[in-house]
Amino acid sequence: MTTRTENDAVPASPPRATLKQWLGLIIMVVPLFMLATDVTVLYLAMPAISADLLPAGSQQLWILHIGEFLSAATMITFGLLARRIGARRLLLGAVAAYAVASLLAAYAVNPEMLIGGRALLGMAAAAFTPAGMILIRRSFRDPKQYNIAFAAFMAAFTGGAAAGPPFGGLILEHFWWGAVFLINVPIAAVLLIGGPLLLERNNADRSVKLDAASVVLSVAAILALVYGFQELSAGESTWLPLLSSSVGIGLLMLFIRRQRTAEHPLLDLELFGSRTMRLMLVVLFVGIFSLTVAEMLLPQYMQLVRGLSPLETGMVLLTPALGGTAGTMLTPLLAQAKHKGHATAAMLALSALLTAGLILLLPEANLTSLVIALTLIALTSSPYLTLVSQMLIGAASEEKTGSASALQEVTASLGMASSLAFLGAGALAFYRYILTAQASGVPEDAVETAGESLGGSAAVAEGLGGSAGQRLAEAGEIAFTAVTQAGYGVGVVVFLGLAVVFLVLRRHVQLH
Repeated sequence: MTTRTENDAVPASPPRATLKQWLGLIIMVVPLFMLATDVTVLYLAMPAISADLLPAGSQQLWILHIGEFLSAATMITFGLLARRIGARRLLLGAVAAYAVASLLAAYAVNPEMLIGGRALLGMAAAAFTPAGMILIRRSFRDPKQYNIAFAAFMAAFTGGAAAGPPFGGLILEHFWWGAVFLINVPIAAVLLIGGPLLLERNNADRSVKLDAASVVLSVAAILALVYGFQELSAGESTWLPLLSSSVGIGLLMLFIRRQRTAEHPLLDLELFGSRTMRLMLVVLFVGIFSLTVAEMLLPQYMQLVRGLSPLETGMVLLTPALGGTAGTMLTPLLAQAKHKGHATAAMLALSALLTAGLILLLPEANLTSLVIALTLIALTSSPYLTLVSQMLIGAASEEKTGSASALQEVTASLGMASSLAFLGAGALAFYRYILTAQASGVPEDAVETAGESLGGSAAVAEGLGGSAGQRLAEAGEIAFTAVTQAGYGVGVVVFLGLAVVFLVLRRHVQLH
């Protein structure tokens, strides 16, 4: 029988987070919530903005998308900058910049000023995720507490997206459109006062250098790729988006080559040496790619086929969004499972089963049944995305957390943009095929015009009138329903495929 001596090494348990650190989590989470709310509110405010500032068609697109373009393009740079100047300083600086940009957008007197404000908002928002992830990893060392903090951070975006439509509708009901931006200013002021008191001390590493050539290449490559993919999804002139995408791929190859030779690379390619990192990036891309088009089609289906107003659609989709937020907060339970791969696979298989049921329900079911089905799908599918993000971040060393989180966000942005381009184009082709097959007895030119855009049949049918117009409208509803079902069908296939991946994953990587 042996006894422990004073010299025996006793594994030290990780320190548990203090009340101050839990309060500091609020400072990390709120900026992401503000960002998500702004994204969804902007679509609601666009009619009022258009009536006031009279932007041209291309300017409307830039108002909507410039922030997301620049956020994706600058994310990798901010991932490394978080190490150089410190995560706390970067987060609070980004919050201050977000407040200034919100003021600029709120009081914009022309489209160009609003586009400039949106551009600054996007670049400021690019710093939120890498800085927040670094602070969470430093503040929450206990694995169970870290799981909860990570889930809360991820749930902020889902919760903000859910709160956006009703919150924005309330503001726009009583104030001018600029108030949807102006509300960020007092919130940012509170964060700037509380941040220095509650967040972990700033840990700047001045030895970290930014390679200017790498910054330019990364920004240009991602901007060209995201712009090209999103413009391809618009279905208009394709030569410029194709050129932009091709240039983006070429610049991306130059960027990777530069990282291999630069004395101070912007992105450490050793991150890709981790098998877990590589697999999680692929899983994240595939998941976002498969879900984006279905999520884009659903609000249009509710309005074009179910006849709901935009506000009614926002209220109906609030419940599934809250279900997704709740599902994200359930991720810590999944992370504590003995066999995470089995637990995740079971959740994904259940999501696939529920999604298949939704496909069957779409044509005939009442609205309540659809909302219940959508909520259950959101509840069961959202934990896997959070778990994937957590495993992806965990595959990197703590000092590379900012770069890993930036890589995660860029992958998600590219997955979303490429889905809109490729699956969106496929959805439009399928819509035209079903519309043509169903619109018998309708003038050929009217069918062709109606097939130029998803849901275009309603306007054409109204102008056509008579029995032909009625047949075209009915054909359009059938076609749009079929397209929406097909979009969710892609989700079923991907959910099942990912379930298989997670079942065998533990043979190849360590799920932690």
